[in-house]
Amino acid sequence: MSLYTKLHGTTTDAFKIGLKNERITLTGTTTENGSAILLNRDGEKYTAQSTVFFTAYIIGVGSSSVASYEIKGCHISESTNITGQVVTTYIDSSNFTEPSIEFNSAGELTVQCTGIIGESINWTASIDFVMV
Repeated sequence: MSLYTKLHGTTTDAFKIGLKNERITLTGTTTENGSAILLNRDGEKYTAQSTVFFTAYIIGVGSSSVASYEIKGCHISESTNITGQVVTTYIDSSNFTEPSIEFNSAGELTVQCTGIIGESINWTASIDFVMV
């Protein structure tokens, strides 16, 4: 623990006050050219309780196709304002539609993935959040 002495003699830890980190995993399956909203293991969407910055790692695997993306963005609490974009496409073997991430005004997260014709795709998203 790093200590910092203030003028009135108290100490604090290296400026970790006010930040929280969280990681969630969401899954879903698309068939044919359909789309799926990824959900947690209880079949529910994730809800952000505050303003968040996120990094999402999304992977889709089928019998002969694979895709993986990294998406970064920010959601401002109590609004539908979100800034996010795919920053890296690691592999996209069949010209997939890029996944989309949206928040509603209540902070409910929607991660939507689209499949390809003639194949079922299993999708997994691991999302890291930094909340303030």
